[in-house]
Amino acid sequence: MLFTGVGSLIKRELLNLLRDPKSATMILFPIVLFLTVFVFASNKDVEYAPVVIMNQDQGKHSRDLLEDIVDTKIFKDAIYVNSEEELKDKINKEDAFIGILIAQDFSKNIERGFRADMQVVTDGRRTNAATIAYGYLATILGKYQTKLLPPHVHVPSVTVRTWYNPNKEQKWFSITNLICMIIVSQAISLVALSIAREKEQGTFDQLLVSPIKPLGLLVGKTVPSIVIALFMGASIMILGQIFYGIPMRGSYLLMLISMTLYVISVVGIGVCVAAFANTQQQAMLGTFVVQMPMSSLSGLMSPVESIENPIMKLYSHCNPMVYGNRIVKGVMLKDMSMMDAIENIIPIVMVGVVTLVIAAYTFAHKHRIKIF
Repeated sequence: MLFTGVGSLIKRELLNLLRDPKSATMILFPIVLFLTVFVFASNKDVEYAPVVIMNQDQGKHSRDLLEDIVDTKIFKDAIYVNSEEELKDKINKEDAFIGILIAQDFSKNIERGFRADMQVVTDGRRTNAATIAYGYLATILGKYQTKLLPPHVHVPSVTVRTWYNPNKEQKWFSITNLICMIIVSQAISLVALSIAREKEQGTFDQLLVSPIKPLGLLVGKTVPSIVIALFMGASIMILGQIFYGIPMRGSYLLMLISMTLYVISVVGIGVCVAAFANTQQQAMLGTFVVQMPMSSLSGLMSPVESIENPIMKLYSHCNPMVYGNRIVKGVMLKDMSMMDAIENIIPIVMVGVVTLVIAAYTFAHKHRIKIF
């Protein structure tokens, strides 16, 4: 029989993983770590941003404008200085990442109807935070400019509506990203370390000459990793709903089917890594090398559409994390339809077939065995 002894091998692998305290900790600890530390560390919202202010004007308009700026949750921590050198020093020491310089004729120019300029300095070392803070500042300046217009002048009003995340909760974005990230991390590393551990301990050759067929051996080694990766992804999803109020607007069944195919598609990558690794240290290094470009070019950190390099663009189209991320966000936040999900499932299945074929061939060639 092709799958003789596979059930026993799966049971053995699960017991080895869960019975060993180090392995069990490696499985359970990331869930707690990601839900506590990573969610808050990856928060891109800017609150209580320190701002350094140099006001040479002291007129009515500069005072009113600065009141509008510091009377917000974003710019409550204001540092006032009297010279450009002091402002530069505060920015250099990272006491603030945005600075405002108001010239001495600011109020006078406004009252005369002339253009009144002000200068904003941002810290390029913290580009993301400075850009977001400047966006808030530009909104405040726009509102103040509107107040200066004559009463009979009507400016267009803009109403902003945010779909699928109306309150712009950054935690919703972070945790949906975590589901894809932790599934890939565990699916690849567990199967790679499992096979590498057998090689390191000298028991892998014994498995090859056992009644278990090579294909059954691969199935037995990969199924526990698939189960554990799905468990961790489901744990992140459910705990995110309980503690952070993330909605589940779509179908749990659709999510389960999609994520199962997603895990299977990346398990082949772990088998490829394991085929070349002879020790657990090499397997860990291999998984790191593989996971870094997968995560960086998956849309978790920046939109895939912003990738301009044609080679990197092509890689992103072959990256299962891109499609997994779309499905997770689509099902949980958008109530993605079956047809929309299938559009992303098809590339996942195609990538899975290719990676599993490559993994099987690499495994067979490396160890000189016949898979089928």
